[in-house]
Amino acid sequence: MQNHLTQQQIQKLGNTLIYLAGNVGELSKTKILKLLFLLEESSVKRFGYPFFGLSFQIWKLGPVLKEVYIDLSEDAPNLLKDFIEKDPFDSKIYKAKGEFNDDQFSDNDIYLLEKIKDFARHKTAKDLINHTHEENSLWRKSAIKNGILQELESAEVNSTEHVIDFSLLFENDEVLKERYFESLENLEFIHHLKG
Repeated sequence: MQNHLTQQQIQKLGNTLIYLAGNVGELSKTKILKLLFLLEESSVKRFGYPFFGLSFQIWKLGPVLKEVYIDLSEDAPNLLKDFIEKDPFDSKIYKAKGEFNDDQFSDNDIYLLEKIKDFARHKTAKDLINHTHEENSLWRKSAIKNGILQELESAEVNSTEHVIDFSLLFENDEVLKERYFESLENLEFIHHLKG
């Protein structure tokens, strides 16, 4: 998967954040990063294709979409400036700047947004970190596969360039694994055409 964001991916990310801001309570940077990952993981696990088609890196606090992390670490978002802004009363919280536009979303995407909304509505960022670090989590499996779990858990490193391996979700399902790899090839081809 690539991480040079297309306008279509930015639109989908931004509208996802608008939807989440209106449905899961306060959105901090950490909560945003975890929810974006959970959407990606849920889509790959359930349907065999990614929600965004972007790479999530293996960091100490869980999977991170680096471009979004960087954007949300600025004084004000740039990449997502048309969709979210910092709350004027609490700069750690992000608010929606517009109305949700579902043009970039399939019926399956909307289904997953609703499922994640229901799951995360009363969860804190810490709850979501704990969820992504569970014993059989994709974060943990990917960290073990890359030989970095001990360094992350002992805080020797906070971030890595290693990416989450979503194919680990299909250890026992070759059909979905094949569908997943085909969808990645299609996304790369489309990205190449638009690039």
